[in-house]
Amino acid sequence: MPRQEITTVICRSFGDPDEVLEVVQQPAPEPGPGQVLVSMRAAPVNPADINVIQGKYGALPELPAHCGNEGAGEVTALGSGVDGLAVGDRVRPVPGVGTWRGALVATPEQLTRLPAGMALEHAAMLCVNPATAWRMLHDFVALEPGDWVLQNAGTSAVGRHVVEICRHLGLRSLSVVRRESARAELEALGADRVLVEQESNPRAVKAACDGQRPRLCLNGVGGKSALNLCLALAPGGTMVTYGAMGLEPVRIPNGPLIFKQLIHAGFWVTAWYARAPEADIDRMLEALAGLFAAGEMDVNIEARYPLEQAKQAVAHARQQGRQGKILLEMG
Repeated sequence: MPRQEITTVICRSFGDPDEVLEVVQQPAPEPGPGQVLVSMRAAPVNPADINVIQGKYGALPELPAHCGNEGAGEVTALGSGVDGLAVGDRVRPVPGVGTWRGALVATPEQLTRLPAGMALEHAAMLCVNPATAWRMLHDFVALEPGDWVLQNAGTSAVGRHVVEICRHLGLRSLSVVRRESARAELEALGADRVLVEQESNPRAVKAACDGQRPRLCLNGVGGKSALNLCLALAPGGTMVTYGAMGLEPVRIPNGPLIFKQLIHAGFWVTAWYARAPEADIDRMLEALAGLFAAGEMDVNIEARYPLEQAKQAVAHARQQGRQGKILLEMG
């Protein structure tokens, strides 16, 4: 009897996603000894996924490649000799296995069982954006409750999670956004202050922060926006760059860099996972899952697409002015 077929999204060459993405039907995989079959249920379309398809990311897979960096699913079959997992367990594969497909095989070490009660869509988007926000708030500056955190890209997925985690930690956040209409949206999420780009000069930032200067700012834009953040920092402050949505380089004047003794650092969550002890990864993901389960964190989803419409989903994710994440659903 022929095996059931599944939908799979494949990239055979790097380039424009409209041209190089293929949505194909393939025989469903079968777990071998020590392997688990996972039927995928949900996976996001992240900017990094698009960058990988374009061949513009910091780490690229061998081609042809299964697309998708994170997601969540359900164990539907076990190979011989598998312990610790059972059919019906809801799991999250480690990043990078290729999640835009109906099913995949993995070893138990490549899977993490989801906490009871955690929504699949939350689990599908746990490893990249929430983790990026969490690490940047914990790894660069020893912040105390009441300290201010300054960021641009406030309405991005990372930016929203920064607001939520700051609220949880007792930190105060000032978010810079591109449009006035985003102010109320972020304030409702818990942002303490929101400024639009045109009013985010250092004097305005200091006034918005009750006369204080932040010791940490998070840059996901670059260009003039990053410069404004840098100039608003306290002496000895740190700017962490994790994205370049504005497609312009970060340019910092020599004077503030030297005389304010500023620190500039980059952050890439993929590199953090590669070097972090497993116990640290588990602690972080457990903490984030707890925040989702408690309703202290959420994900704004703009649109959901069946996996068969992955090319349309990627096109939607590339649009300017999106208000939330694009999610692929596999049934």
